[in-house]
Amino acid sequence: MAELDPCDRLLEACTDSDQYPYTLLKKTISSEVLELYHYHLQQNDGALFAASRERLHLWEIWPGEHKFRFAELMNSNELREHLIRDEKDPKCRHIFIESHNSRAPLNCSASTLKILLTFHQVDPSFLDALFTFGDYDEPPDAGLAYFHSDDALAVQDRLPFLASLGRSGRELRHSFLLRTVERTNGSTDPWSVRQVAVYHSFDVLNGRTVWITVKGNDYFETRIVDDTNDLPVQRGAIEGDVGASFEASLATHLIFFHWCEQNWRWFIRDIEERIRKALVKAKTLPVDSEPHFAPAPQKTVIEAVTPASFGGSYVRAAGTSASSEKYGILERVKTLRRPPSATFDLAQVTTWQSAQSRFPNTKQVPEGMLVLNMFNYKELQTLSRLAEQLEEVTLVVQLDIGVLQDVDNYYQRLTRSDDIGDNLKQNLDKSVSRFSSRVREIIRSLETRQAQLVSLRKRLDEGKALYENLLQLRSLQMSRIFAEHGHRSAIVMQDIAHRTERETVSMHTITVVTLLFLPATFLSSFFQCGVLQWKETPEVNVIGDWLFRAEVFKLFISVCIPMTAITLFCWLVVNYLGRKRKRVFPDAITLHQPMVRPAGLSV
Repeated sequence: MAELDPCDRLLEACTDSDQYPYTLLKKTISSEVLELYHYHLQQNDGALFAASRERLHLWEIWPGEHKFRFAELMNSNELREHLIRDEKDPKCRHIFIESHNSRAPLNCSASTLKILLTFHQVDPSFLDALFTFGDYDEPPDAGLAYFHSDDALAVQDRLPFLASLGRSGRELRHSFLLRTVERTNGSTDPWSVRQVAVYHSFDVLNGRTVWITVKGNDYFETRIVDDTNDLPVQRGAIEGDVGASFEASLATHLIFFHWCEQNWRWFIRDIEERIRKALVKAKTLPVDSEPHFAPAPQKTVIEAVTPASFGGSYVRAAGTSASSEKYGILERVKTLRRPPSATFDLAQVTTWQSAQSRFPNTKQVPEGMLVLNMFNYKELQTLSRLAEQLEEVTLVVQLDIGVLQDVDNYYQRLTRSDDIGDNLKQNLDKSVSRFSSRVREIIRSLETRQAQLVSLRKRLDEGKALYENLLQLRSLQMSRIFAEHGHRSAIVMQDIAHRTERETVSMHTITVVTLLFLPATFLSSFFQCGVLQWKETPEVNVIGDWLFRAEVFKLFISVCIPMTAITLFCWLVVNYLGRKRKRVFPDAITLHQPMVRPAGLSV
């Protein structure tokens, strides 16, 4: 049985394209690796592809034409009809695969992608870059960037010669994945790391070029469509000049390389400003090593100060009663737990210090504690997120530099190769030299950005350490406040116990005396109220020694009992209202705790 023509084999492979990468006409990797690629392509189908939003854009120029044409294909059948036709491949073809964003599925189906990769015989290593896209909870392959080449120049590496498609089989083939930061609208974080995956092949004999670009938006589609009409070398490529086509290919590389460098300046400025704002308080505010407490008042001091007196700050003062001393610690701890204001106004601290001089008998929170109260764990979390972001982007820049160096070395080696055609080799050294110079400029720029990011990371680590020390100092100062107030409370409670003991003895004495005299006092009052009339003189008409007057007794009872009831009722009402007030305002007693607080520490 005669062996099939290579073109017929390619058409047969396109018919069975669902088996990609087994559909490659020349396999350069082992069957085991091909099986792994096929398996992972099947496993990631749901996350990687969105067939319902399928839309493929092509920008290409066909033989005999002098202008690029745009094509939009909506499904795999349209792509198959567009690719397989009775004419040679375009001189230059750009294929753009996009998605809603870098974390969304690609706007094509798995069958469409497999037809595309099979028809152009794309090396399966390009799938490594594609797998960084898709709908995943967390972005896969964080920071990954790479360059992979699979040239078909040497005799043993050449692809099948496809005369009907205009493919010589001698091609430069490589793929790369680059990342950079892009500004994101409508997000809490204005910057996000974005990637682009690129596959490129160049026929060294006839200059036919294929580009496959995968990006989370249409940025490169817009750039390349605009630049193909502006590049002078592109006009020579249209006329079939292999050297001009090669220079146009190098210029297209630079579009991707400039993209991975252009936003770093603005990102670094932005994150530097965020770090500066987060650390300015920790680096500039004075924090004493020891807390300084104002002396406790010895006498009762009652001051009335309105909040307007100090531009929003307030002073509350009262005497050193046992309740005030007991609950003072609770009020101070509440002050420490209040969230700090967004900014710290030193003028407010000055106002607070002037309030101290006006009210010398008022107890205050320590000065150092008020400063430390400006720091909380939320800002430490912000610093941690910035540190994580810096670590991520530093890795991105480092790997991008590696990719650009690999591309530069790749084309430098190409100038020393004997397997390229004479048409290309004529001006190859000059073209690669100019290209290499531009690439090295971008590399130096990225190295500068990398040094800036490393410096920012060191400064941020030092700021985090300072912030953690301040939070530890804040906890220590709070513990010292607890200890001091505990000691004060113990002294006060001991004094209260002694006074209570003395007052208890006095109350016992009063109670005994009251019990002795109360019956006699009651009887004396009763006998004098007129209920009983005594025969003091012969003129008094009384039978016996005394006379009980029932009418007077009834009047006494009718007045005494209601008055007693009214008195008891009033006492019950007052007692009930007092208990209810305590239930509604359980911490009302802390209002008697004297305290001075600056206006900057808002509740």
